Amino acid sequence: MLHGVGRGLVEAYGSADHEPLPDRLRELAQMLIDREAAQGGAGTRDAAPMKLVLVVEDDPSVRDLAVSLLQDTVLDAVACETGEDAVELLRQRGGDVAMLFTDVRLPGGMDGLRLAETVSKLWPCVRLVVTSGFPDVRTDALPDNVVYLPKPWQAVDVLAQVDHAVRNPPPPVD
Repeated sequence: MLHGVGRGLVEAYGSADHEPLPDRLRELAQMLIDREAAQGGAGTRDAAPMKLVLVVEDDPSVRDLAVSLLQDTVLDAVACETGEDAVELLRQRGGDVAMLFTDVRLPGGMDGLRLAETVSKLWPCVRLVVTSGFPDVRTDALPDNVVYLPKPWQAVDVLAQVDHAVRNPPPPVD
C-alpha cells in the first residue's frame, strides 16, 4: 500500500548502522508489507485514481520533508505555503483530497487552526492533522475531528494518519 515503504523501513533499520526498529514502527512496517502483498504489490498504486494529501507548511525544509515522506504513500502529496492557497486548492479539487496536514503558524490571514475549522465545515470528509512546534497551541480550539501531532513529529505517526485516512474515510455528507 505504501509502495515499498514498509520493506524499506525494515531493510534500512536492519543494517548494522541502525538500532532495531522500535516496536511501534516494526508493527506499522509489517502492516504495510502485508497490505502491499495482499494487494498484489506496488503495481496496484496506479490502478485507482490518486487521492491527495495536502501539506500546508510555511517552513520550506519541513514542507519538503513532509512531502517527501508522503510521496511514497498511496496518496499524492501537494504542498501549499498558506491557508488561503490550501482553501483555493480545496475549492478546485476538494473531492480528491483525503487528508490535510497543516502547521498552525502560517503566513497570510489564515492560520492552521482556522484552516482546520474551515475544512472541517466545508469538506467534512477530509482527514485533518494539525501540527506545531510551539507549546502554547490551544488544542481545545480545534474541531473534534482534528488529530494534533506536536513537532517534531515522527514519520510513523504521519504515516499512520495517512493509513487511517485511506482505510477509514468519513462517510460523505449530504
